[in-house]
Parts: sequence; structure tokens; C-alpha cells
Amino acid sequence: MTSRLAALARWVRTPPRGPAADRAYSVALLVVGLVLLVLDVRMLGVDQPLADVPGGTLPWQVGVLLLGTTALLYKRRHPVLVLVVVTALLAVDVVLGGSLGMYLVLFDALFTVARGAAPRARAVVLGVLVALVLGVMVATVVAGMSARDVVQLTLVAGSLLLPPWWWGSDVRRSEVLTAEQSRRADAERARADLARAHADDVARIAALDRDRAVQDERARVARDLHDVVAGHLSAVAIHAEAALAAPPDESRDRAALTAARAGSLDALAEMRSMILVLREGADADAATAPAGLARVADLDVDVVGDVPTGVPTAVDHAAFRILQEAATNAHKHGGGRASVRVTADDDALVLVVDNPLATDAGPVDPALTSSAGLQTMHERAAALGGAVEAGPRGDTWRVRAHLPLRRGSVQRW
Repeated sequence: MTSRLAALARWVRTPPRGPAADRAYSVALLVVGLVLLVLDVRMLGVDQPLADVPGGTLPWQVGVLLLGTTALLYKRRHPVLVLVVVTALLAVDVVLGGSLGMYLVLFDALFTVARGAAPRARAVVLGVLVALVLGVMVATVVAGMSARDVVQLTLVAGSLLLPPWWWGSDVRRSEVLTAEQSRRADAERARADLARAHADDVARIAALDRDRAVQDERARVARDLHDVVAGHLSAVAIHAEAALAAPPDESRDRAALTAARAGSLDALAEMRSMILVLREGADADAATAPAGLARVADLDVDVVGDVPTGVPTAVDHAAFRILQEAATNAHKHGGGRASVRVTADDDALVLVVDNPLATDAGPVDPALTSSAGLQTMHERAAALGGAVEAGPRGDTWRVRAHLPLRRGSVQRW
């Protein structure tokens, strides 16, 4: 029951629109007007016809009512013209004795103008309505009626002419407000879609930056290992050439073969590391000088303890590049100078980089950082079968790399 009442209230506040609704209103008003004519229900204040009509007034009033309800079919396209026609028909109906059905037709015409006419037309019609109400008051005063009659007739005129206007204006304001709310909702949805698209673009750009940084780092690793492999193969060629150029000597030839075998194995191991990190399409031009832990002094870090020597070249290069990346990150995001500790045993080389966290730095938007440095460090360690751990330790950021030294960790092929 409550839902039905609510639906009825919504219908009354915002009646349906359209040609079908207009036809339904016209037919309903025609039926109601005919019933009121049959029951002889008149408008308030009109009791007798103002003119004698042969054959009675009822057939004429039915014709006037039919013309009025037919005119309402065009109220959507020509609201002001329909109001003028209905007003003229109402005047004729008043002369014939007046009927409540024609007033309902006038009510609908006034409502339509207040709801859908242009602003200037609405202003003119409202001025005419107010003038009519004031005219009734002036006419009753001039006619010498009592104050009671003047007030009563003025209120009757106002209650007949102004309510449909107020209702139509209220419906118009409701429709304008609804349209504005819908426009704002569409704008909010558009802004939300734009924000999501922007976030997606930022994420794609960050992903592209990460991929580009990883590819660049892999290309640099491949160039470094290329130099190492070339050095091993050059040593093999030199030993073989020396053995072939001198007269046969068993001990010297075995020593040359042993050196050639060791260089070949080293070259194979380094070659495998290179193949693991080299990717199709990487720019392998502009080869760089080989890097290693011997160049740790070139970095802006504090070295704690001695730096191991004699480690495999691939591990040496990877350790230096990891240290270089960690030092760069410490310089960008840390709060002080980084310290480095490098240790080695028979199995692995361990690299630890500590730097204080910045105390005055605000939170970093994840969409603005690609974390490419950590990815490239992981790539280098993974290419050698090792691993890298990075994260805060209290007020310190630590990067720890574990790189295997044994040849068994690098498969032969």
C-alpha cells in the first residue's frame, strides 16, 4: 500500500509526457466533462446561461467541450496558442451557463504553459493571470459590493486561475533539478573514467619504464660478459699458437693444453651466463669496459673490510653492477652515505650494502616509481643462480646479494 501511494505521489508530481499521454488526458477530460454536464454540475458563481440558445445549451456545451479537449492534443507543440483557444471556448461556455468540465480543460492548458512554454511566454501568461485576479477585485469594488463579497470573489478567482500555474511551475522546477543532477552525475562518471584512464596510463608508462630499464641492464650485462668471453678465448688461442709454433715438448704441450682447457671451460661458463641475460633486440653496440669489484673505489660508498679477489669474472662483474645499482639508489632515496661489506668463501660471494633511511622524506607515490633498480639487481643475481634481498632493517635499508662461486652451480652445455 505504501509503495502504491509513493508511486501515485511521483505520478502527480511529475506526470507522464508524450502523445499517448496527451490523448489519454484529452479522452479522460472529455468523459469527465460529459458526466458533469449530464449531472448539471456548474462552475462556482455561474448558475444560469447569459444568453438564450434555441434547443437548450447542453448540445452546444458538449460541442464546446469536444473542441476544447481536441485542442489539448496540440498543447505540446503550441502550448500558448492552445491556451488562447481554450480560454475563448471557456468564455463561450460561460455564456452558455458554464461547465466544470471546461474549467478542467483550462486547468490542463494553464498547467502545460507553466510546465513547458518558453520563459517569455510564461512571464506574459503569469502577468495576465495576476491582472485577471486583480481585475476581479477592482470590478467588485467598483460594483459597490460589500467587503465580504469582494474578498470572497477575489479568492475564488485566484483559486481558479493560480493553482494550475503553481503546480506546472513546481513540476518544471523538479524536471530542471533532475536534469541538472543527471548532468552532474554524468560529469562525475566522466571524471571518474578519466581518472581511471589516467591511472592506467601511468601504470603502463611505469611498466614500460621497468621493461626498458631491465632490457638496458641485460644488454649491459651481455656486453660485459662478451668482453670476458673474448678474453678467455684469446688466451686459449695464444696458448695453442705458442704450442704449435715451438718444437714438440711433452711437458710444455700438456701445460698449454691444460691452460687452453681451463680457458675454454671458463669461456663456456661465461658464455652461458651471457646467453641467459641476452635478449633479442638489445642494442649491443658501444661495448663498455669490463667492470669488477676492483673498481669499487670509483663508487661513492664506504667499504668495510677487504674486497675479495680472484672470484670468477662473471660473479665479479655481477657483484660490481649490483653494488653500483645499490649505491645509486642509496644516493637517490637514502639519508646518508652507504656502507659496503663483501665476503667470500669456497661456495659463494656475499655482498651487503647498508644505508640510512631518509627521515624527512614523505611517502612516495607507487605510481611514480618503477622499482627498476631492484629488478635489474635480481636479474643479475638470478642469471648466476644467486638471489638478492632488499628491504628496511629498522632505520636502515639493506641490500644483500648471494652469488654462487662454484662451477657446479653453472651447468655445462
